Amino acid sequence: MKYPSETLHQKVSTLASYIRSLPDFAVDESLAETPDHIGAIIVDAILQSGMNYEAIVRPRVDSLRAEHPEARTTSGFLALAEAVGLGTLIRWNGKVKTERIVAVAQFLQNEGIETRDSLRGWLAQQGNVDRLRQLPGIGNMTADYFKMLAGIETIAPDGLILRFVRQAGIKSGPYLESREMLEELARRLSVNPIALGFSIWRYMASLRRLRDASPTG
Repeated sequence: MKYPSETLHQKVSTLASYIRSLPDFAVDESLAETPDHIGAIIVDAILQSGMNYEAIVRPRVDSLRAEHPEARTTSGFLALAEAVGLGTLIRWNGKVKTERIVAVAQFLQNEGIETRDSLRGWLAQQGNVDRLRQLPGIGNMTADYFKMLAGIETIAPDGLILRFVRQAGIKSGPYLESREMLEELARRLSVNPIALGFSIWRYMASLRRLRDASPTG
């Protein structure tokens, strides 16, 4: 779907000016380096929705990557999850997300996807993205987040990123329009869109931590 180019151009210009006005904001290009660990990618993408990422998701993802290199392939991850129990492996009691993690892993295994690089190539085909989105709990944002984690240059605008957009004085529109706007912003700034997305997210998360730590809330 295409949106009015003038409107998009104006929004991107406003966002670019806003970013340049922030003395404590910078795009960290190292954030575009994605994990070569399928188990961590799947757990990250499925757990993140509706969760406090820094407190709940990141420790589990980092632990899985550091302690279980055998889970860097889909088959290795599934074998490990079956051997020790996925809930035990990622320290998670809820059934819904653990079932979704297993469903995604089994789906990718059936597709012959074993590594981050093979996932990247597979997700480069829109038809495969559409098929991934048919799985429970995977909408546009989560599918795009999978693409980011696989190393495909895009942005998955979640609640924090859209709040950043609103802080710039822009009313956020439909999801696909917001994604297109942010990808164009990355081109305007000559930065990797993955790095831009994660940098905005990290900036907004730091503001939230400062606000939460304030005595006045």
